[in-house]
Amino acid sequence: MKINLSIKRKLLIYHFFIQTIVLVIFSFSLYKALEISTLDKLEATLKVIILDVTDDLLENEKITQTLLDEEKEYKYEPLYIRILDNKTHQKIIQTENFPSNIEHNDDYLNNLKENIVTFEKQNSYLVSRIKIDFHGEQLVIIEAVTTKDMITSTLENLLYIFGFILPIILIFAVIGGNFVIYKSFLPIENILDELKQINANDLSARLKTRKTKDEICQLINEVNNLLSRLENSFERISQFSSDASHELKTPLTIIKGEMEVTLRKDRSIDEYKEALKTSLDEICLIEQTINDLLFLAKNEKDLIIDKQENFYLDEIADEAINELKNFAKLHKIEVSFVVEDSLELKGFPNLLKIAIKNAIKNAIQFSFENTKVIVKIFKKDDSLNISIQDFGIGIAKNEQTKIFEKFYRTDKSRNKNSGGTGLGMSILKKIVDIHKGDITIKSIENSGTTITFTFYLK
Repeated sequence: MKINLSIKRKLLIYHFFIQTIVLVIFSFSLYKALEISTLDKLEATLKVIILDVTDDLLENEKITQTLLDEEKEYKYEPLYIRILDNKTHQKIIQTENFPSNIEHNDDYLNNLKENIVTFEKQNSYLVSRIKIDFHGEQLVIIEAVTTKDMITSTLENLLYIFGFILPIILIFAVIGGNFVIYKSFLPIENILDELKQINANDLSARLKTRKTKDEICQLINEVNNLLSRLENSFERISQFSSDASHELKTPLTIIKGEMEVTLRKDRSIDEYKEALKTSLDEICLIEQTINDLLFLAKNEKDLIIDKQENFYLDEIADEAINELKNFAKLHKIEVSFVVEDSLELKGFPNLLKIAIKNAIKNAIQFSFENTKVIVKIFKKDDSLNISIQDFGIGIAKNEQTKIFEKFYRTDKSRNKNSGGTGLGMSILKKIVDIHKGDITIKSIENSGTTITFTFYLK
C-alpha cells in the first residue's frame, strides 16, 4: 500500500537515514583506526622489550645465565619470554607460566631473517620474534608474548561509548533536522496561505516581497509575475467580452429591426434587396469588429508568429498604398508617396503593414473630397519615420490623446458612414509599441492631420 507523506516528513526520514549511515560509517572508521593504533602501540612496546632481551642475552657468556625479568623491569603485565634453538625449535629457557598454547610453525621460524622483529597473532596473544646469532656459537630465536587484552578492553569501551552516544546524537539530529525543515518550509507555507486568498475575482493581490535575494524571494517574484500575466489576461478577456457585447448589440438591433419591419407586410423586390443590403453591411461590420477585437485581445507573443527580419519600410508602405488604391478612388482622394530615405528596419513587416494601412485608411476616410493624402518616409537623427498627412476634418486638441482608446470616435466621425469600428487606432498603437516606436499627432480642425511613426535604428 502506497503511503502519501508530506515533503517535510519525507525530508525528515531521509535526514534520519542519512545521519544514521554517516554515524555508522564514522563509528566503524573510528573503531578500525583505534584498533590499528592500539595494535601499533602494543607492537612498539613488544619491540622495545624484545630488543632489550636481545641486549641482555648478548651480554652473557651462556644463554642460561640470562635473567628474563623484563616483566618487572618494564612493569608490563602479562609478559612471557622464551628462547628457542633455531635448529630444533626447542626451548632453551623461558619465563614461568609461559602459555602452553603458543604454537610455532617450523617453516615460519626457518624463514625468519636475522635481527628483524616480526609479529604474529595467535588466538588472544600477540607474539613477537627475533632471530640472532649468539656469539657465533648458534642461532637462537627470542619470543616475547603478551595478550591482546589491551586492544580488546579499549575497543569494548569504545563500543559502550558508541552505544550510549550514538542514540543521543541521532535524537538531537532528528530534532535539529525537524527544526531546520520547519524553518525552511515556513516561508513556503506563508506563500501558500497568501495564494489561497487570491481568486479570479481579485487578481490584483500580490505576495509580500522579501528583502533577501534567496530562492524564496525569486519564487515570490516569479509568482507575482505570473499573477500579473494572469491579471492582464483576465482583463483582456473581460474587456473583450464587454467590448464585444457593447459594440455588437447595435448592429444586431439594426438587423433585427430591419427584418421585423420588412416582414410586417409584403414588400417589393427592391425593398427586400435594400433590407438585405442593410443587414449585410451590419454583418460585415460585426465581422470586422470581432476580428479587430480578437487582434487586440492577443498577447504580444501570440501576434509575433514570425522571427524579426530586416526589410525596407518604403516597400511595405508601397504595398499598403497599392492595396488601398480603389478605396482612395472611391473617396476621390489621391495618395502621394514620397521616399526621402530608403533604409532597412528590423521588425515584423506583416504587422507594420497593418498599422500603415489603418493610418492611411483613416486619412482617406476623413479627408475632404478631391484632396491628397501624403505618405512620406524620412530619416531624422537616429530614427526612421513615416508620416501620413491628410487635408480633412482634423481632430480637436482635447480629443487627440483619446483616439487610441477602443471604440473612440471623434464627434464628426461618430456616424457609421465611415465604415470603421473605432478599433483601428488601437491596433495601430499596439503594433508600434511592439516595435518600441513612438507615435506623434499634429492636427488642426478643418485643416488636416499628420500622424508620424518613429522607429529607432539603434
